[in-house]
Amino acid sequence: MSLKLAAVVVAAAFSNVAGATVVDVSGQYTLQYSVAAVAGQSHEYVFNYAITNVAQGYAGSQTGLDGFTVYIPTSATVLNVTVPTPYAGSPGFWSNSASPSLSLGGNGSQDMVAPAGYQAYTFWGQNTESVYQQNGTAHFSLTLGNVSLGTNTVGISSYYGFATPPSGQQYVSNQWGNYTTFTTQALSAVTVAAVPEPETYAMLLAGLGIMGAVARRRRRQG
Repeated sequence: MSLKLAAVVVAAAFSNVAGATVVDVSGQYTLQYSVAAVAGQSHEYVFNYAITNVAQGYAGSQTGLDGFTVYIPTSATVLNVTVPTPYAGSPGFWSNSASPSLSLGGNGSQDMVAPAGYQAYTFWGQNTESVYQQNGTAHFSLTLGNVSLGTNTVGISSYYGFATPPSGQQYVSNQWGNYTTFTTQALSAVTVAAVPEPETYAMLLAGLGIMGAVARRRRRQG
């Protein structure tokens, strides 16, 4: 880890922005999230997420929570990332990457396509040992720069291997198995509002000055 990233992590001992909020996700997961501003830094925040598997997967099998996706601005700078430990240990591990979408194949019903100006940042469990079974809680963290705070969509993906998910639950199949994505809204990173350039202010003031001069001239002529 670079000295700058180390300093960011330490500094994030933090000035709190939003305390922990817990959201029920379709009765299948609970999502707890909180956000803290990085001390002394403008537009830098630490986003913490904890996902508890309430009812996904089959007891006694390596099925359940396998993915977490959050939209982040394409202009964001990823400063630090914390991934969960694998639920059942080696050789499982969690990867993380950004792309235009989460694509799970099939008919596309469980995909997540990022809106314009955003990308899908996805944490993904590799190997079945990574999958968080029922009652397990996975922790994720993103430290982002050049962002503001807002509300955006997040998604939680379940893995069922090649077993059929519960009756009535939508899912898609691909070469690795069957998957379902549950979505909800959560506090997350949004694009920083553009600040007008100095030249824009100068043009605006010049325009106001011209308008004022015209108004004074008309008053004198009247």
